[in-house]
Amino acid sequence: MSTEAVEIVILGRPYKVSCPIGQQDALRQAADQLTDKLIDLRQRSKISSNEQLAVMAALNFCHELCLEKEKNHQYSETMDKRIKTLQRTIEAALIEHDQYGDASGNAAKP
Repeated sequence: MSTEAVEIVILGRPYKVSCPIGQQDALRQAADQLTDKLIDLRQRSKISSNEQLAVMAALNFCHELCLEKEKNHQYSETMDKRIKTLQRTIEAALIEHDQYGDASGNAAKP
């Protein structure tokens, strides 16, 4: 996959990072989101060290990611259960159809 160097700005400091072609806008949006998070953390916690801010932001993002993964896992389990229920319902309907014949009155052959 081809990449190119893209300049982003986080807390007023420019950084050049390698980025897959076509993902530059997403990278810039991520940098903006990180900057917003860092500014918010700085205001709420009165942390002045950029290193501490970065660690706290990373912890917050990791926590949010864990919550989203768990939510996705629960959703996946719920969908699996629904699919299995639907599959059993369809299988039962097919068995019933075979036992009683089709709508035209033809009985199923044993």
